[in-house]
Amino acid sequence: MFHNTQAGAAVFRMFFGAAHDYLEGTLQDIQDNVVQWSPRPGPASILGQYAHIVASEDWLVNVKARGGAALMATIYAGRTGFQTPPPVVGWDKWAHSASIDFAALRDYAQAVYRATDEFLGATTDDFLRRPIDLSEVGMGEVTASHALVLAAANVSIHTGEISALKGLCGLTGYPALQGKVQQE
Repeated sequence: MFHNTQAGAAVFRMFFGAAHDYLEGTLQDIQDNVVQWSPRPGPASILGQYAHIVASEDWLVNVKARGGAALMATIYAGRTGFQTPPPVVGWDKWAHSASIDFAALRDYAQAVYRATDEFLGATTDDFLRRPIDLSEVGMGEVTASHALVLAAANVSIHTGEISALKGLCGLTGYPALQGKVQQE
């Protein structure tokens, strides 16, 4: 029987690192006309998806799990790539009409990723077990680690949507695997 001795915060840190790598790899070499396109009716554009991913992680990790302030409200205020942040609920409607600067959003994303990594590198599993309130999204009281699960899953789910949107534009969705895949 396998017994995991790795701390939960370390596992979250590893998962977020991989999810960020897949997301950014999926966004490599993508043109403006592709990031702004979305099928009508249908899902939000790649830019809208990306803004939702990054703003949600900023809120779920920095505000909810960490108990601090969002980067978009502090050191990245006015530099996120969007004028108003995506709402927590109904973000897809927002994404269909928002004007988003891809380069500024990518810079903000890198800052959010660093903040997530720094938080997870310094936090403890006990801190992640504390209760937080996610009533804004209809969940009520959950643990801080639950907010991290939501944020990490959100990155992964929407990376898949971005990949599918690229496919609809005739592009390869996910990046090529880096390194060697081990076979049994």
